[in-house]
Amino acid sequence: MIKGEPRGRRALLRAKVLLLLLFLISPAVLSHRIHGTRYSRFLLIETYVFENRGEDPIPLSRMDRAVNLFQNNSWQTVRLVNTSHPIEEYFNDSDGNPYALLSIPERIEGGENITVTITYEILSREQGRPDLSMEEAGNLTQIDVDLFSEHLASGGTWLTEDPEIRELAEKIAGNETRVLAIVEALIQWITEHIRYEAFEVPRYPNETLEEGRGDCDDQSILLITLCRTLGIPAYLQVGCILSTRIKPVNRTLWEGHVRIHMENVGWHGWSVIYIPPWGWLPVDLTYAGKSVRDKIEDAAVYRDYVILQQNISRYDYVGESRRSWRWIKNSTLYVTIDERAIILPEERTVSFPWQLLPPLLIGSTLILVLLYLRRRAYIDREAF
Repeated sequence: MIKGEPRGRRALLRAKVLLLLLFLISPAVLSHRIHGTRYSRFLLIETYVFENRGEDPIPLSRMDRAVNLFQNNSWQTVRLVNTSHPIEEYFNDSDGNPYALLSIPERIEGGENITVTITYEILSREQGRPDLSMEEAGNLTQIDVDLFSEHLASGGTWLTEDPEIRELAEKIAGNETRVLAIVEALIQWITEHIRYEAFEVPRYPNETLEEGRGDCDDQSILLITLCRTLGIPAYLQVGCILSTRIKPVNRTLWEGHVRIHMENVGWHGWSVIYIPPWGWLPVDLTYAGKSVRDKIEDAAVYRDYVILQQNISRYDYVGESRRSWRWIKNSTLYVTIDERAIILPEERTVSFPWQLLPPLLIGSTLILVLLYLRRRAYIDREAF
């Protein structure tokens, strides 16, 4: 049974573990096609070891004991094929992202550790690109008003009331009313003024604007905030890129509290913007080609080796991540994450912009940690 996310005090972050899952390889392989098209097949295997190096126990909340599931849609099918612990129930968070609650102890005793394992089986096909034309572009009045309450919201990560952000958005948009033209002008400005640089935690849009730097999700957050300021619905998506061409990554973060090993996996974030008459379109500021139109028509998520995991619209992605980051660095919790993908035989070869791998490898590790943080941010939401 799918249940709603528990409600409670979101800011109260206690010393608890952020449980992700460990994956066990399954010999089963999906053999059907999606919509009769050719597809790519993967196994995604993750291992998380949570170690309490202190004397006092670390309690685990409901979200600590839950595992992130992937989206299932018209172009990708993701199945949870094995877990190290039984699943107690399924539920969704405030943005509709699916989770599975695992039957895991409710605390880690001093000097002890917990290992969780899970395996995903993934079937994915390449999506058709939009054929955009400025002659067909709709204007602001053609945006569905039903989208406003969820995807124009201010506060939290989306600082639409910030005077500098509002002034910039209005200056870039000018008197333009065609949504495609406005979005392309915003993309052009960010491309010219914000350089790629990765940080250990995500940035608020005003910080990215002031410092002129940020990675994939930071730049996307700025774009989303500018869009929302102008009345254009937008939200953030996060997913993984699976390929044998991605070199293994070994990193230690957060003053030694988090160690990560990744093979054949990178993580990425991008914007999704409502552009009439085409509807919701991904906009990829750091992965797609150099031209402004490429950022829309050639977004990474159209490829069959890019797997969507989460939508982020209501959730305070930046604030909750930072609170969890501060807690972990001051706790006795140490986390080791091992994530690897097995690419199963494909029926065709896909192209990959390998020149973008250096920044991708830097940012992808951080996004993996931020997804881990996202789960911590729901600690103690059951109400006090």
